[in-house]
Amino acid sequence: MAAGLSFRTTEESLRNAFQDFGQLVEVNLVMDRVANRPRGFAFLRYAMEEESKRAIEGMHGKSVKLE
Repeated sequence: MAAGLSFRTTEESLRNAFQDFGQLVEVNLVMDRVANRPRGFAFLRYAMEEESKRAIEGMHGKSVKLE
């Protein structure tokens, strides 16, 4: 799970930020249906558990660069 995301975050920006840690199977950016913008968190799923652990360690305390 990625949390504290900017309202300008896109699934593409998340994929770009997290793809180097392994094979992303799914990126689910949770949207606010009323405001039609991201709610500030997302769920990412990798093919292997080790990849998820690398992503957690590698992104801890870092920001997602928005394009």
